[in-house]
Amino acid sequence: MAYDNDTKLMNETFLSYLDTPGMEKRALDAVVDYTRYRMREEGFYRRILPPIMVSNDDLDQQVDTDKPVKIIEREPDSPAAISIPFATLPMNLYVRGQKYRVTFDRIVTPRFTKDVDELRTYRMDIRQILSDNAIKDMLAEEDRKFIDACNASMGGAADSTVAQSGQIQWETIYGGITRDTLQDAFKILPRTISRLEVGTCLINNLTIRELMKFGREEMGGDFSQDVFKNGWTEQNFMNARWIISIKQDLVPTDSVFMFADPKFVGKNFILEDTTLYIDRKAYMLEFFAYETLGGAIGNTNSIARVDFA
Repeated sequence: MAYDNDTKLMNETFLSYLDTPGMEKRALDAVVDYTRYRMREEGFYRRILPPIMVSNDDLDQQVDTDKPVKIIEREPDSPAAISIPFATLPMNLYVRGQKYRVTFDRIVTPRFTKDVDELRTYRMDIRQILSDNAIKDMLAEEDRKFIDACNASMGGAADSTVAQSGQIQWETIYGGITRDTLQDAFKILPRTISRLEVGTCLINNLTIRELMKFGREEMGGDFSQDVFKNGWTEQNFMNARWIISIKQDLVPTDSVFMFADPKFVGKNFILEDTTLYIDRKAYMLEFFAYETLGGAIGNTNSIARVDFA
């Protein structure tokens, strides 16, 4: 492909914006598209736990760390109601609320450097390098930390009992992915003391094709035909939202993560959203992206995982 004047103009415009206020956003808007090498996707963590922006005023001081921390209150448990005879008072119960804390951390991309004179003849779309690659890599790191926390909250291994619920929440179900085994998978969350229903399922792009094999009788009428013809689009199935990820290293094939409604799961806070830093020193350009966020699972009864075998 010939190196045209428009591409050269875009890169020169990018360089000129580095010397002006607000240079980051203007520089990113100044360039166009390029041919991608591999598929990248937005993160699924923020779709499962919608982020909430917080400020310095929302943070809480702690004696054991200098990191930003926010304390979250959790719904207290209480004994069941009982029947008593007339002229009798109920048993006293001292009220004590439970709390957990969310600690914030920073996620950064590598610090990229480039000689500005080489950049003048650079043919690739700079905006996509900075945003689609580096920033989506940060979202992938968010997803990794979230999946690690989910696995740890379910005992860290399949078929182990979770202490908080006394139930197996990471279960191996034999027989492959069928209508019957899916129904068995959806029984896991309601078995815990929280009695929660599945609101969101996380699955990878290979496993979802096992569901697409379902016939009309299994999937339900014309829905099976539409899926086979048009592919799987995000929609409700079994009264749950299904999120499909290409991150097979985080969401293994033949596995499904299941989550209750976000208000039962935990919190996802953003203290400083994704920021692109660009600096030019003489003829050398450097740039990197960073963010500060914190999240925590406040209710381990809200998460389940099934490995189909």
